[in-house]
Amino acid sequence: MGDDQHTILTEDFMRILHETETRVRHSAHAHWAATNRMDTLNRITTIATLVGGFMVSVLAALPVLYKNFYQPHSDVLNAGLFMLGGAVSVISILQAVQRWGERSQSHFNAASAYSSLRRKLEMLRLNLPESVPQLSVILEDLRQLGETAPAVPEGLWRKAVRAARNSS
Repeated sequence: MGDDQHTILTEDFMRILHETETRVRHSAHAHWAATNRMDTLNRITTIATLVGGFMVSVLAALPVLYKNFYQPHSDVLNAGLFMLGGAVSVISILQAVQRWGERSQSHFNAASAYSSLRRKLEMLRLNLPESVPQLSVILEDLRQLGETAPAVPEGLWRKAVRAARNSS
């Protein structure tokens, strides 16, 4: 192989390696951001459901425990019980339908896999010259991961890409 052809192959290899590293870094950032967002939503709705459920229980127990207090304020307390019970129900349904905890775990698994690929790429860069077979394996792993990883919401993706660019 001539020096010119070797240089072209080396340049192509380094370009592909760099582009792959960029893609993996952006994907890892995006999935970590999605993990954090979904985890936060899950925590907030869980706390809201627990606190709301407690408040509904307290309001429902007032007529039994404090008859004299309840009688003059029954309309307000019943309206509060109705509103709070409805809010707790809506939050519980949202939590069940959106499955934020499960989605958070899926993004966590994807982020971990992308971070692992990033470490492999870093090792590949250290073990040059031209580890084409190793890069091919990593590219195949990246392709498979791209097919199985959950989609990152567009807004989170853009924000994560900006963060990844700023951190490099």
